Amino acid sequence: MTDRNKKLASFILIFVALVWGASFILIKKALLVYSPVQVALARIFFAYIVLVPSAVMYFKKYFKQNGWQLAFSGIIGNLIPAFLFAKAQTQLASGIAGVLNSLTPLFTLLIGIYFFKNKIIRGHVIGILFGLAGSVGLSLINPRGELGSINVYAWLVIVASFCYALNVNFIKKYLGEIQAVRLTALALFFVGPPSLIYLLTTDFLKITTSHSDGWLALGYLAFLGIVNTALALVLFFRLLQMTSPVAASSVTYVIPVIALLFGVMDGETIFFMHIIGMFLIIIGVYLVNRRIPENV
Repeated sequence: MTDRNKKLASFILIFVALVWGASFILIKKALLVYSPVQVALARIFFAYIVLVPSAVMYFKKYFKQNGWQLAFSGIIGNLIPAFLFAKAQTQLASGIAGVLNSLTPLFTLLIGIYFFKNKIIRGHVIGILFGLAGSVGLSLINPRGELGSINVYAWLVIVASFCYALNVNFIKKYLGEIQAVRLTALALFFVGPPSLIYLLTTDFLKITTSHSDGWLALGYLAFLGIVNTALALVLFFRLLQMTSPVAASSVTYVIPVIALLFGVMDGETIFFMHIIGMFLIIIGVYLVNRRIPENV
């Protein structure tokens, strides 16, 4: 990679991390008005609608050869995580959700090893153990900042991170030749229309017009879908094509910091145990990314 491309990749990584780090507070604000299902469906729809022209233009070209792969990417990498994050944040602080999302590079590595036959080096094992220890610890912290029983909602974020990691490996292997904007548009094209149809069967429009904060919440969802999902995905897929799955997913270094900052600014309480869990995950991600085999 040339120096110019390295600088571009670094800029994209930082920008995407900042945008995705802000996603959790936007979800939290939207959930004050809408149900988790409505938040997820509206997020997908707004991301889809802004890229419709590109999807329509290239649908015929790629559908026959890559139709099922694009549909799989849209479902696993967008639709399912959108539902999981929205549901999780009904009982989980936005900052903690952002921290748990940092598990994506670890899952990216594991999936690459077991499903796509990538190589592993010795230091990766330690990194994975650190990351898993941090995630389990965070899932055991109760609202008072003490260790308690498992928080099921934390595991929804963990599953969503696994979905992201699976999608990253899948795209690199099967869809890496498709230009980033087209790839994003076509993946969303398979989940956008069903999301709109389902959304319209709910009381989404009624809530928007009758709730005192309805239009404001709609604005949060529009920003979440257009900027934090559509634009960020285009840039992330471009980064993925320039680097490797594990390197690209290292955007999650910055995401927890941004998510925690927004959470604290919104009045969320972060305990010492949360900080420990976060650092364990970040150490794990660092060890995983320190030496990356060529085919990872």
